[in-house]
Amino acid sequence: DMKKNKFNPGIKITIFFVFFSCVFFSLGLWQIERGQDKQSILDQFENNTSKTPSVISDKSQKWDRVRVKGTWQKEKQIFIDNVINKGLAGYKVLTPLQITSSNQFILVDRGWVPQNKNRNIKPNINIKNEEVVVTGLLENHELGFVLSDDLVYGDWPKISQTKNLGVINKAYEVDLVPYILLAEPLLKDSLEYIKPVPTNMLPSKHYGYSAQWFTMLIALAAMYLWWGFKNEK
Repeated sequence: DMKKNKFNPGIKITIFFVFFSCVFFSLGLWQIERGQDKQSILDQFENNTSKTPSVISDKSQKWDRVRVKGTWQKEKQIFIDNVINKGLAGYKVLTPLQITSSNQFILVDRGWVPQNKNRNIKPNINIKNEEVVVTGLLENHELGFVLSDDLVYGDWPKISQTKNLGVINKAYEVDLVPYILLAEPLLKDSLEYIKPVPTNMLPSKHYGYSAQWFTMLIALAAMYLWWGFKNEK
């Protein structure tokens, strides 16, 4: 008589299947959520960058487009090290601006300069200590992975290995606004402008990872079924 294939994967394989199915499924969902979060950041960023700049205030937030009137403080500038632009190594230049009729200072990212062939010779970033109006976006950089404690060093203009304000603040004795102002390239004191990237990974990349996790889930289910019908004992 014909022997019917019964589904009998065994308890160990079933536990294995259920556990990894849950893992793959939750990782897939998590990547979809990450993608949605990134999309809302991008939407907010696009929305903010197209707005008319508002005068900076205590209510200003990250990626707001603002306008600040103040006076350059060229003596206390900082080079952000290891910024690659079009394949060349160089620095972002941060210049303090004393906000008019206040004791507050804001660090302005004036743009990018290439490094000299001799790294010991710093590029010339001299400007006049004059009153200007700067328009741009407010940035706030997280502290990435760092190997050293000594991240800001040297004589002025100092060199910094990070754009994180918590670290850079320590080089100044003055009251700094908790954002860096990424100046739009309209200033006469502008250096080379690098377009800001609000997120290091696009939503599509997260959705791609999500698809991979769900594909692995389908493959696992297929193997489980195959094993269950093959394993008759």
